[in-house]
Amino acid sequence: MGLLSRIYRPTSAEEPQPNITELEKPVTEEVVPVIIFFHGGSFAHYLANSVIHDNLCRLLVGIDVLGNILLNPMFGGQERTESEKRLDGKYFVALRDWDWYWRAFLPEGEDRDHPACNPFGPNGRSLEGIKFPKSLVVVAGFDLIQDWQLAYVEGLKKAGQEVKLLYMEQATIGFYLLPNNNHFHIVMMR
Repeated sequence: MGLLSRIYRPTSAEEPQPNITELEKPVTEEVVPVIIFFHGGSFAHYLANSVIHDNLCRLLVGIDVLGNILLNPMFGGQERTESEKRLDGKYFVALRDWDWYWRAFLPEGEDRDHPACNPFGPNGRSLEGIKFPKSLVVVAGFDLIQDWQLAYVEGLKKAGQEVKLLYMEQATIGFYLLPNNNHFHIVMMR
C-alpha cells in the first residue's frame, strides 16, 4: 500500500520550485502549516491519535499536530439515521454505495458499529483524557451521512476534546471540488 503525499508551500516568482531531494532539507525557518489530506473521516480520526502520525509530522516540520480539518468525514453505524433515509440516492451517493465501501473496508464479519466506522458507537473507545488534536468538522447539509458526522462532533465534545462544527446547509459532499460555489471560501476563512 502506498501513501501519496504532496508538500505545498508558497514560493516567490524568482524562487524555483523545490524538487523531491531538496524537500529533505528544511525549506524555511518559519513555522508553516502542514496539511495532510486523507479521504475518510475514520482514517483521519484514528491516525490523528497515533504515534505514526505524530512521528510523521515531527519528521516533516518538527512540530506537534495542531489540528484536524475533517471535510465531509465518512462515519456510519448499523442504525439508519434520518438523513440517510431522507437523502438516499440524492446528491451523488446512495446507501448501497456506502454499505459497499464499509464491507470492503471493515474486517470480514464486522458490521458498521465497528469502531473504524462508528468511533463513538457501542464498540468505540473513549477519548477522555487522551491528547487529541483540536478539530474542525465540516458537514454538508446535503450529505446523507451528516447525522453520523454530527454525532462525531458530539462524541468529541463529550470526551472533552476541542472541536468546532461548520455546518454548510446548502453544500453537497465534495463541495470543495466544485469551482462554481462559495463554500470553499467559507471553509478557508475559518
